[in-house]
Amino acid sequence: MNENKTLLEKYSAIAQTIVLEKGPFKLFALFKRDNFPWEWDVVLSAEWLPGNEMESLKYIFDKIRAVLNHKEFINISKVVLLDVNEPFVKELQAFLEEHNNPKAFSNTDINNVEIREGLMIVSPIISQDEILPNSSELLTKASQWI
Repeated sequence: MNENKTLLEKYSAIAQTIVLEKGPFKLFALFKRDNFPWEWDVVLSAEWLPGNEMESLKYIFDKIRAVLNHKEFINISKVVLLDVNEPFVKELQAFLEEHNNPKAFSNTDINNVEIREGLMIVSPIISQDEILPNSSELLTKASQWI
């Protein structure tokens, strides 16, 4: 599990960089599926994705490649870009709400996708205390602080 903690830390750093450059994610997660137990699917959903899908994929891969070591990078099965309204994103959100928004989970079926192991970098559940970058609430809070 220590390996997963390191992966979470690295992918969290990647997510922070991308959020600063492109905007917030609705979902950023890693999934190992039963048929590929040694490889991770990197799953992302954001209002700004996919845009030009090939450019978005290249951008994401470049950000990932800059942080991961060779072994971690070759253990990526695929990068999946999802619209924020995809049924999978909504089903995952329902699952996470039901299970108190875990950062890690295992042996789960979500929208007919069997997930052997899942690591959440950015959850599709937004807590009421969370303020998203580029939001009007952030501007309001910042002006109050000033």
